[in-house]
Amino acid sequence: MPDKVCFVSVDVERDIEKMEEIIDIFKENKVVATLFATGQILEKYQLQILKWAEDYEIACHSFTHRFWNTLSHEERKKELDNFIDLYRRFFKRLPLGFRAPSHIIDEHGLEILEKNGFLYDSSIVPHYPPFKKYRGYKGRFPLIPYYHLKLPRLLEIPVRGQMFGIPLAGAWISRLPYLLYKILFFIYCPGFITLSIHSWDSLKNFKKIIKLLESKNYQFLNGEQIYQNYKQK
Repeated sequence: MPDKVCFVSVDVERDIEKMEEIIDIFKENKVVATLFATGQILEKYQLQILKWAEDYEIACHSFTHRFWNTLSHEERKKELDNFIDLYRRFFKRLPLGFRAPSHIIDEHGLEILEKNGFLYDSSIVPHYPPFKKYRGYKGRFPLIPYYHLKLPRLLEIPVRGQMFGIPLAGAWISRLPYLLYKILFFIYCPGFITLSIHSWDSLKNFKKIIKLLESKNYQFLNGEQIYQNYKQK
């Protein structure tokens, strides 16, 4: 595993209005990334998804983007079954990665992922700013990729931010001053960090953040590459 890794991802949901601009930024800066798409997006934008899949990993963001804390066991299972069926028709293989809508997942949800053959999850935010309410998985967890104790075949790629849990995420990047991130990375460069954005987020400062990470010698890896680096022997 490289000394400094950044997992770059896009949650592709609602619409894809800004995706071409995001893809252009990725290509310009040679960024490897994972696109977490919903099944509804796969259905609606088949040709675009197939085109993006030539260069980027396509992973699962559930089927309808309904929050998993509102769904029964059967409804969660149906979300995955519908996505997997569609994904297999498109790509002739199973999806490897999953991210829960709004990062809302629990032990039961993780168990369903493993039973359905997923190799990694990227839903858990291990630290979060104390002034911001977090609805996702509760408790403190490792800040680097790890295997769940009760689910030894499922790698967790945590959504890890900077100091104080400040995320490198679309809404935060566009609202917080870029200078703040420069100061944070001047003080501390985590060995593992994530950069995430939605397909509809503002792209203000997004390219600057990528350039900043490059200047700090981060290597961009997608979910499948991180899984291969952490794959249990």
